[in-house]
Amino acid sequence: MVGKKIRAYREFRGFSQIQLAELSGINVGTIRKYELGIRNPKPEQLEKIAAALGLNVSIFLDFNIETVGDVLSLLFAIDDSVNLSLSETRNQKIILDFDNPMMQDFFKKWCQFKNVYEKEKAEILAIEDEDKRQEEL
Repeated sequence: MVGKKIRAYREFRGFSQIQLAELSGINVGTIRKYELGIRNPKPEQLEKIAAALGLNVSIFLDFNIETVGDVLSLLFAIDDSVNLSLSETRNQKIILDFDNPMMQDFFKKWCQFKNVYEKEKAEILAIEDEDKRQEEL
């Protein structure tokens, strides 16, 4: 989960993995492994990444979400912070809309990232030869 967040914020800032590596002082291969979820950064590495992205390190910390009630609590908090709008589609799906251009841009990029991330990870993990898989990572 942390790796997905690193990549999402990196892409939101418009940085390549190489640029993030240079700004954080962390090897680009290590950044790549974090983003793919193969390795988890130690706290001091996470602080370097957060600083390079201009973020507070707490943005990468996971919430203890175990129930629907936990999710609802977060949604209420988000609504208080960024004016969340809800609407229903014709097929009775609910749409969350943020009246905030920065949030809209972030979620658009997050959606694009998520699609690419899942595809790339599946392709790399499907490589049977361990040496080739490690090389790709």
